[in-house]
Amino acid sequence: MGFCPGAYFNERLDTEWKEKGICRFDYHESEHQVERFNSICKGDLVILKKREQFGKTMKLYGFGRVSGIAYDNDQVRYLEMDWSDQEDTIEVPLMGCNSTVDIRTIEAVESEMTEEFYTWLKT
Repeated sequence: MGFCPGAYFNERLDTEWKEKGICRFDYHESEHQVERFNSICKGDLVILKKREQFGKTMKLYGFGRVSGIAYDNDQVRYLEMDWSDQEDTIEVPLMGCNSTVDIRTIEAVESEMTEEFYTWLKT
């Protein structure tokens, strides 16, 4: 899940999400990404990412498990999250994750990720 609107790091949302225990996707103009976001379920793992080297790598900034689904006053769906306290950032293969919301199967992740990723995930 990307967390920088317009890819601008100074507009990052992850800090607020972690403080509030939520994850949101508010770019409703992108119907296919809204559909992807709405497919995320309780128990899914959400990893916060930002593309680093175009077409090559991304940096990971945190992760958490979806603990529930909720709706704001405008009936916009968001995720209730149990975010990890881990704050280390690592750079990993991009895996074609160029959108804000990119869903990957565990099999795809296992075939692409480095050992460093799994060490990071365990911390």
